[in-house]
Amino acid sequence: MNTRINGHTKIYGVIGYPISHSLSPEIHNSIFDKNQENSIYIPLAVSPEELARTIPLLKNNFQGFNITIPHKETIISYLDEMDERAQWYGAVNTVKIIEGKMIGYNTDGYGFVKSLLEAGIDLKGRKVLLIGAGGAARVAAHEILLLGGKLTIANRNTEKAERLKNVLIGNVGIQEIEIRSLDQLEKGFDCVINATPLGMGPWCEEMPMKEEVLRGTAFVYDMIYNPYETKLLLQGKQYGCKTQNGLPMLFYQAVKAQEIWTGKVLKEEILYFLYKEIEKYFLEKIKQGTGE
Repeated sequence: MNTRINGHTKIYGVIGYPISHSLSPEIHNSIFDKNQENSIYIPLAVSPEELARTIPLLKNNFQGFNITIPHKETIISYLDEMDERAQWYGAVNTVKIIEGKMIGYNTDGYGFVKSLLEAGIDLKGRKVLLIGAGGAARVAAHEILLLGGKLTIANRNTEKAERLKNVLIGNVGIQEIEIRSLDQLEKGFDCVINATPLGMGPWCEEMPMKEEVLRGTAFVYDMIYNPYETKLLLQGKQYGCKTQNGLPMLFYQAVKAQEIWTGKVLKEEILYFLYKEIEKYFLEKIKQGTGE
């Protein structure tokens, strides 16, 4: 990374709480280097109580910033505009600042779809099981339907899943969405996607559903990227499934945010090698015990 900073350096960053685990600075600063931008990207630990008084600092000094937990929804009340996807998802992960105006975007959906394309996965006409009904599931559900997937949403709280279904019908206009409780699940899906925290942190030894559901499944996708291979993905491999973790989604949502901020689009071959660099960096962090 080129660390020479001067009076013309443009500042970008990510706000969240906690934030020390974030891979975003490594990804974005690597992209700035490839684009030969005089820009820097920094992490900012901003607690919920500090968000309101942090906004003027961001408006007056930053060209744009990313948002992660716990601010993806609460940031909305401070925005001047939002794009359609952010409105659909009810969450913002990217803000561009133009002459003091804050415009909100959500690039998570792009990252999700791009990661599927890079893995060679076509969901059109496929039976897709989406586990979860929270923010990550809301993003994935919209994109699955737009890609032509036949969607089943499974969640412990089926009322929450039903509410998500109603949002999807209103936004996308597709009625054919099945809702299941986790204990009702059986095999028969072409693709299984986990959008819950089960498999990471204190739940690293857990799977989001019983393993028998994976029988006959072709592709298993876990939005978690640490651990690099969750118990779900390892089990999927045992059943002969193609598997994918959430690291490509994280990478490509960052790439899209950069395009929004700078208007520059990197060539696919450069993105490929850049992703491999980030993946290597992350795996080394895990090996050293510092990846979070």
